[in-house]
Amino acid sequence: MVEPPETRVALVSVRPRFAAALLDGSKSVEVRRRRAHLADGALCLLYASSPERALVGAIRVAHTDTDGPDALWRRWGVRTTLDRAEFDAYLAGCAQACAIVVASAVAFTEPIGLHDLRRRHHAFVPPQSYRFLATGEYASLLNGEAEQLELVSPGCLTIATKQMSLRPIADAPAPRQN
Repeated sequence: MVEPPETRVALVSVRPRFAAALLDGSKSVEVRRRRAHLADGALCLLYASSPERALVGAIRVAHTDTDGPDALWRRWGVRTTLDRAEFDAYLAGCAQACAIVVASAVAFTEPIGLHDLRRRHHAFVPPQSYRFLATGEYASLLNGEAEQLELVSPGCLTIATKQMSLRPIADAPAPRQN
């Protein structure tokens, strides 16, 4: 049985500097070269790529916005932590790109390194961009720590213990109507 998109947990791979910026609130929009099929309110675990190679936290998606690069820059550029040259270089050749607008973020007190992730789930493979976690993978990757994330509503995360710290992101605008 396939889970509804709003209940599926995604694993999103980002460069370490962008993971840190998402978790400290200086970045509230993640840009992708392809449309991200993430539901409004989706929970995404953040995997910081090399050289960190660790699960470092989680974000809650406010919504996604797919459009041409110039339109996305006008709407979201300031919230991406990229300058215009970096943004244009990353999206060179893309007719349509995707902005993942973040509603809230939580940083794990202790990142879970790649070695531990593979020990916890033998088939663990970090995604190139993002992927949905298989049934049971979420719980095994967090090794019983999944209960720390209490899903309260599509717009926020709360923490059931002091193992993680929550920092909501203010002013996540509503999705635009097409």
